Amino acid sequence: MTASVPIAFENIEYLLGVLPVIVIGWVLIHKGARRSLILSRIIIVSLLVVALAGPYNPVTVTEINETPTITVLSDETESMDIFESGTAEEIFDKLQDTTPARMEKMGGLRSDIGDEILASSTGDDHIIVVSDGNNNFGSDLAETIDFVSDTGTVVYAVTQTPEENDLSVEITGARTAVIGNENLVGVEVRQAKSNTTYKLSIEVDGSPVSSQTVTQTKPIKIVGFSSTFQSLGPHLITARISSGDDMRSGNNVFNKTIYVVPKPRILLVSPDDDSPLYKILRNLYETNTVSSIDDANLTDYKAVVLDNINDGRLSGSSIGKLREYTASGGGLLVVGGDNSYDFGDYLDSSIEAILPVESYSSAYAGSVNVVLVLDISGSISAHEALDVEKAMAINLLNDMGRDTNVGVVAYGGDAISVSDGLLPMYSHANRDTLEDKVSKLKTGWGGTSMDEGISTAADMLDNTSGQKYMLVFSDGAVKDSFEDSKIEILGMDSTETEMIFVMIKTNVVKEREVKTDNNRGDYFLKVLADQVGGDFIQLELDQRLDLKFGQEAPDLPEDGTDAYAIVRLDEEHFITRYLNISGSISGYNDVTQKVGARRLVTTSMGKPVVTVWEFGLGRVVSLSSDNGNMWAGALYSGENARLLPSMVNWAVGDPRPEDGIVVYSGDMNLGSPGTVIIRSNEMPAVVFGKQDVPVSQTGERTYEGVIEPEHIDLFNLEVSAGGVTLEDTAAVNYPLEYRDVGNDPDFLEAVKHSGGRVYNVDQARSLLFSDIRKNSIMTSEEHVSLSWLFLITALLVFLGEVIMRRAKGIIEIKTRRKGRGR
Repeated sequence: MTASVPIAFENIEYLLGVLPVIVIGWVLIHKGARRSLILSRIIIVSLLVVALAGPYNPVTVTEINETPTITVLSDETESMDIFESGTAEEIFDKLQDTTPARMEKMGGLRSDIGDEILASSTGDDHIIVVSDGNNNFGSDLAETIDFVSDTGTVVYAVTQTPEENDLSVEITGARTAVIGNENLVGVEVRQAKSNTTYKLSIEVDGSPVSSQTVTQTKPIKIVGFSSTFQSLGPHLITARISSGDDMRSGNNVFNKTIYVVPKPRILLVSPDDDSPLYKILRNLYETNTVSSIDDANLTDYKAVVLDNINDGRLSGSSIGKLREYTASGGGLLVVGGDNSYDFGDYLDSSIEAILPVESYSSAYAGSVNVVLVLDISGSISAHEALDVEKAMAINLLNDMGRDTNVGVVAYGGDAISVSDGLLPMYSHANRDTLEDKVSKLKTGWGGTSMDEGISTAADMLDNTSGQKYMLVFSDGAVKDSFEDSKIEILGMDSTETEMIFVMIKTNVVKEREVKTDNNRGDYFLKVLADQVGGDFIQLELDQRLDLKFGQEAPDLPEDGTDAYAIVRLDEEHFITRYLNISGSISGYNDVTQKVGARRLVTTSMGKPVVTVWEFGLGRVVSLSSDNGNMWAGALYSGENARLLPSMVNWAVGDPRPEDGIVVYSGDMNLGSPGTVIIRSNEMPAVVFGKQDVPVSQTGERTYEGVIEPEHIDLFNLEVSAGGVTLEDTAAVNYPLEYRDVGNDPDFLEAVKHSGGRVYNVDQARSLLFSDIRKNSIMTSEEHVSLSWLFLITALLVFLGEVIMRRAKGIIEIKTRRKGRGR
């Protein structure tokens, strides 16, 4: 038990009460009051005020639990068939002889790992999860692990190497398609191991349309597939895989139903009826072209396209109609050119308020990639510097430019990827996510593996272009990993990555320790910085780290030509997910994305070309290049020609008509309930297969039914209301338990992030219990009250004063008596 600070106060503001006591005493003394009496009263009252302020001595208390409580959670669901069985029982048998331990098992076709962890956690205990981490039911796994860690529960993961490979196939993409338009979907193949070859076959409405042999070296591979349907109603896409290296065949076929609807109505506002933009819209949609929207009824259209329209051509009433239309759920695509955006007086205009961009030049700071490597070892927590370090990191995140890609790595006994790679800071959500994850970092244990942190950060920076920075934070207690860290940084290409070592000076120094080059933290970090020609920064606990990254650079055409290369910046958005964007444009409108918007396509220097956001219930797309007649011809030809329909389809949202019966349904997985939502003027009757589906009303003109599929197949779905029957088809595919195969890396990162540790089977046999014992050392702070000290002191001062005055009085009486005796 050691005191970390000599004295602190529960209510330090009460100490201000001493000031009026002193002032009143000073006034009384100057008015002739007895100095000694007033001084003693000032001291006594001040001591009472200090006692009232709640003085205490903060004491760090360390408790060691010799027999920690352990729960072994054994995942025995069917996805675990590819691993050796009995691992959890072996670990349990080894533990129960030395400490209280119990085992919980999961089985069947639902992996509700999050729920099981939540049910097993009692606080200040340990849960060992022997699982692949594929959670497909119940509570979110990462959130659950984070929640129980706040109660003192430590979660550990034991991973196994698959003995057999297992492949699964799934088709992703939109449920609806427009008749005559290209429909893009993704065929996703997952594997448990890391290398396999298989045959992928695709059928449309039962007819083979594609067959290819695929070699896959990653856990997930996405193959894009497009089809065009020429008839309305339900259609079917089927994907099949076959391989000799596949344990289970039940997840090798996936059916996706597509419901084809009529071409939605689009309003094109354009002075140009002979552009590539116009020709594509006319061919793919029911397009009505006008030169002004003043007289148009916008509610007749699913989306509005403004083509190179100057703000002066949009009246106040037109913009009001457009704003109301978009906020109510309509789609809007605004195409640039030499008469719009920065050339069309959009800046600070009413139309700009609807758009995801502002019409002024965006400052570009170069392509900058930054990885923050944070020390969460036990020493930095003991030195009370972890919160300071996290605050520094969050300040840096707030200062990062929108064109910066940022990753975060933390290291203690192990290194963990906090950010799961580099995240672009143009996304407000990414910035908030990183700040939240950094703020929740907890102390690690088992050493200070700076070398592993540097290695993980270097992997993040590999295969990135532009400027690269690595900021390594530490309290300097890195002696044990110093040589390995030196080897690690010498193996990096120091000409590409600029390294900055930041040492946070702490207030705790062992008095017996002599400062030499062998144990000084600043020595170690400065040597590492010198090895790569990097910078070394030493900060006090109350100092701020103020760094800026990148230098402003103009967006110049490549190689002196009049072309600006375009790139797909966001690969996950609906518009760009299955597209290959390439080539160049000769011009663009210089705009800046707003906070909350997403850039999907940019020039190679980061200038926005396609930017999106949601406005009210509607969706807005900004294409800050033209209709193809002058600048952006490459966007309307070849593979890039898919971009415009993708933008319009996203802006349209649901292409189905608003009138009559509208059914929202989708394909299902066996063992998981499905939902059908119906918009109708009266209560509908729903039949799935040959079974009636109970329906309840959930809103105005909105009804909902829940379907519990009993077997894998294709089923007819009939919805009837008001004498009208709508027919659809729904597929029931294999259970979700068979979709995710192999170890889930997100589960392992969640365990590390919460302060737990990941083991393979051999490590679990030899290290697990000893590491649990180390993690059972609980440190807490207790407040030892010191009020009694000040109260006793006040009492002693008061008694001393009374005794002195009494003695003085006795002496004076005796003196007077002697005088009378004479």
